[in-house]
Amino acid sequence: MQLKKALTEISGLRYMVDRLDLKSGLGHRMLLASPFLVNPEDVQYHLQQVNQTVNALKVEQSRAILDKVTIKISHVRDIIGTIKNIQNQLTLNDIELFEVKSFALIANDIRTLVKPIQFIWEQLPNLEEVIEILDPEGARIPSFYINNSFAPELGPLRKKQIGLEFLLEDSEGDTNNEESALLQQQSDELRNKITEIEDRVRQDLSDKLFNFAPALHKALTVVGNIDILITKAKQAISEKLVMPKVKGDITSYQGLFYPQLKATLEQDKKRYQPIDIDIYKGTCLITGANMAGKTVLLKTLALSQALCQYGFFVPATSAKIVLVEQILFSIADEQSELSGLSSYASEMLKVNNIVQLGKKQKRLLVLIDELARTTNPTEGRAIVSAVANIMDGCNVRAVITTHYSGLTTQCRKLRVKGFMEKSKDASITVENIGEYIDYSLVEDDGSTVPHEALRIAQILGIDADILSEASKELDIGKDIN
Repeated sequence: MQLKKALTEISGLRYMVDRLDLKSGLGHRMLLASPFLVNPEDVQYHLQQVNQTVNALKVEQSRAILDKVTIKISHVRDIIGTIKNIQNQLTLNDIELFEVKSFALIANDIRTLVKPIQFIWEQLPNLEEVIEILDPEGARIPSFYINNSFAPELGPLRKKQIGLEFLLEDSEGDTNNEESALLQQQSDELRNKITEIEDRVRQDLSDKLFNFAPALHKALTVVGNIDILITKAKQAISEKLVMPKVKGDITSYQGLFYPQLKATLEQDKKRYQPIDIDIYKGTCLITGANMAGKTVLLKTLALSQALCQYGFFVPATSAKIVLVEQILFSIADEQSELSGLSSYASEMLKVNNIVQLGKKQKRLLVLIDELARTTNPTEGRAIVSAVANIMDGCNVRAVITTHYSGLTTQCRKLRVKGFMEKSKDASITVENIGEYIDYSLVEDDGSTVPHEALRIAQILGIDADILSEASKELDIGKDIN
């Protein structure tokens, strides 16, 4: 799946891409066409390229070079269409020839600039021969005109053409129409001759450029990649992202955070708590109170996995990521209801698709938020346990959040800690509730889930009668049990 499609599916990914300061349409096109990488060597190569660029930006001399390069890149036009015309052996027009000349000049200027930054320099082909073809006078000006240097016979013909045009201007209003007609005929014949020579020059130049089509295509790709690399590296520095390791059997994050939410909370001068989590092969159930950040955690896991496999650094202080073939998720607030079906039916069809793919032993990251949340608790628990057990036996890494207790599955279980001890006597409001919740994860035996819903309802200002009646029902339930 290309990055362009993933932007519409993975929460937070568009935010990260929109914050990239790409300097060219070329870089933007190439970025959106980035594939989801599943080969460890490919992912490692792209991440290492970003890492080398990060290191270069931290050195004053190379940072100054890259700043100059970004200015050059801002003048680059995406000439992929022109290069395809060269490959198809079509005759280029003057605009296309200008595009090739201009790009070759800029690409070679970039190549000269980045010579001290070896890993970039060695990728850029030398386009000096292309420049010589399109700039026989050696002016190195990014404009194009079929001047007399391309065909020496053009000089005398153009000079004669100018003379005829002067004579035609002088003959305007003259009663001798035969003489004027003769001059016009000579001018037309001369213009056709000049056009014929110019067309021959264009064909000749296009034929010569054919041999350089691979070098032009590679140079265009490298320049686009340089644009992407610099912006990814700058984002990694500014957002405090980290290069993930992609070897091993465990996906592990320390200090994992969701960039968009973190930025919003910091702007409002509120606390953001990063999360540590290890994800093993099989199923991990996460329980916790409402407003405990479970949905955000799933979104962050999806985002980080995607960023890694599209060649970005990830939002954490350290990360080890096992690569997957696909990220599959069913998240409550992003559920796509199918026409004529209930939310439960829509959810179950999506979960069924996930299970079917899991059974095919595909390497998947499966993220399901509040599974079976819209059905009754008895059947809901059964469904959660069933899906968890099936996923536990597949070649997947599944993280499922739930508010159900008493689950029979033997898979790994984690719990969000929830309200802190200091919150018992605190004055908690809707505005400051986040300051009193501990979002960290702890191992859990799954026997109980913190019952904090009534406390949260109270904080939200729910009618006192509702809270009172609900408390009575809880007490009745305890007596029955």
